[in-house]
Amino acid sequence: MAVLVAAAALLQGAAPEPVEAAQSGLSFVSIGTWTPDPAAGRVHVVLRVIAVSHTVDSDSRLYYFAGLQLTLPPSSAAFAATDDNGESLSVSVKASTPYGVVVSVAFAQRLYSGQRGSFELDFDVVDSGGSTDRDLHIGQDIVSFPVSAFGSPGTPGSSVTVVFPAGFAVQEQFGDLTSTTDSVGKTIFSSGSVPDATAVNAWFTASKPVPASDFRVRYATVGPLQVTLRYWSDDPGWADQVERILQSGYPLLREQIGLGDPTATTLTVEEATTQGIGGFSGEYDQTNGLVKISYFADPIVILHEVAHLWFNGDLASDRWIDEAFASFYAEQTVLQLGLADHAPGLSAALMQAAIPLNDWTANEDPGSATEAYLYAGSLEAAREIARIAGLDGLRQVWVQARAGQATYGRPDVAASEPPAGGAMDWRRMLDYLEQATGKSYTTIWRKWVLTASQTPLLEERAAALSDYQETQAQAGSWDLPPDVRQALGSWQFDQARAMLRQVREVLGLRQEIATTAPIEGTIPPATLQTTFETVGTSAAAAEAVRELGVLSELAAARQAQADNGGAARAVGLLGTDPDADLAAARSAFADGDNDRAASLADSARSAWAGAAGAGQIRILGALAGTAGTLLLLFLYIWTRSGRRPEEGGDSEADSPAADSPAADSPAAGSEEEKADA
Repeated sequence: MAVLVAAAALLQGAAPEPVEAAQSGLSFVSIGTWTPDPAAGRVHVVLRVIAVSHTVDSDSRLYYFAGLQLTLPPSSAAFAATDDNGESLSVSVKASTPYGVVVSVAFAQRLYSGQRGSFELDFDVVDSGGSTDRDLHIGQDIVSFPVSAFGSPGTPGSSVTVVFPAGFAVQEQFGDLTSTTDSVGKTIFSSGSVPDATAVNAWFTASKPVPASDFRVRYATVGPLQVTLRYWSDDPGWADQVERILQSGYPLLREQIGLGDPTATTLTVEEATTQGIGGFSGEYDQTNGLVKISYFADPIVILHEVAHLWFNGDLASDRWIDEAFASFYAEQTVLQLGLADHAPGLSAALMQAAIPLNDWTANEDPGSATEAYLYAGSLEAAREIARIAGLDGLRQVWVQARAGQATYGRPDVAASEPPAGGAMDWRRMLDYLEQATGKSYTTIWRKWVLTASQTPLLEERAAALSDYQETQAQAGSWDLPPDVRQALGSWQFDQARAMLRQVREVLGLRQEIATTAPIEGTIPPATLQTTFETVGTSAAAAEAVRELGVLSELAAARQAQADNGGAARAVGLLGTDPDADLAAARSAFADGDNDRAASLADSARSAWAGAAGAGQIRILGALAGTAGTLLLLFLYIWTRSGRRPEEGGDSEADSPAADSPAADSPAAGSEEEKADA
């Protein structure tokens, strides 16, 4: 903003004596026209200045002003002034400071009390070059400069008009001027008459597409990166700045992030206007490895975009995570390099535009207060997370996210368990952070991240984690089943809690098995623990039921073994070895072979249970066989010792005729024959 400094020259001569007027005795207004001239590398300014003297003469003194001092923008040059008649006026430079150039314009004639004077002042605002992150930038394809009105504080009537050539896209970075377009395509901004010139403060950036012929190319190697720099032909300083920041900043980024070199090692960095990249200062396109960085090439912007080599859709699916930590590590690197920290900051005005970070989408207006809040707010959230986790804790999170590890996976077998799948989102990041550091981050999530509909999930999560921890304590050295951990990792809390109830039932069965197995002369197999930890809850429940069933079979066999069956049992067991079967069943159970153990136990039980009956049958059979044998022997003896024929008898006469039909009858056998039969 220009500052008025009124001065007067001392007039020597007749009474009453003319004297230098006080500074407060002069006011002025101006009508200013600003015209960017990209081809000439300047903004040409024309001021029509009208000054009025408010001094009051006395009888002995007459007050006058010989000229007017103005403070013009820094880098102002080529001053020229004329009066209303077109005659040249004297212009001299009194001082040049970082805040502006002080010039003195002589009036065509002295300005006495109550008089009005006017003149026209022409000057150029030129780009003197220097650092690429300088505010003022005037090139053939881009102009970016401040605009102000000139006049005495509190004096109404000043105005400012800015006229841009056709073919340029113009953005008013800040200010409140009215825009119109004339018949030849010029864009014109105007303040109209303002009540106070000091209140006019605006900044404009205008650009046009840069033709391919206006680009120059430079190649650089930065660590493992093969970098192509594409820059405007009239701006080699941009390429110098970008290469310098990449060479010094890349190793620090890599070390702090802790993921090693990025997977993409080919990078093209192209100079651009903010309008050319959607109003942003930088942009990273992951699909082709192209980074566009604005012409002012602020170090934190450069490093932010390079950090996207790690923080992109492959690592995290939520935009705020990628942007927050790209900004965070860029800021940390800038501070380590001792450069100015131009990271986005939160203001009271931006806080009025606050929305949850989880509502950040690609549809936000780049120039809006909401978008500005999201960049600044996400960075502040990242700072708060880092203060709790530390850089080491963050590194662990990124490593787990890169590997796609399940959030509640078994640490000793993480590589063999199913991955979480997909890029990390805000849920998985919260789980990773809390497991890696043992600290809570829910306050940060409530403050910055969650929408109103997502906040209740934290209460559900807390209840499920409480169940999980209680169940894990009950499980002791056993890890909980993978389906429980997967349900927790996917934030399916109702499902997880239902599974945990079943898990506790399985653990009760585990205790029953551990108590019963020694009674049955065996030990619990490792099968249940393996199934529990690696297969799932339902499979573990089924395994526990099977093991208890086998133990029941062993108990039945043991009971059958203990029953008293007497001599008959001993006879019934002849040719069997149920003791060996029971011992083998116990061994098979300890080895986890439930089917074989059950079969052997059933065989042993059946042998003992049926031995008495079988023995009785065997004994009775033996007795019956012996009795039959004795009876047959008796009959044999009896028949052999039966009555003989009387002596002197005629056997022939007493017997049937030899050729009688009865002799051939099957029923006509002798007693001896019957006995033999």
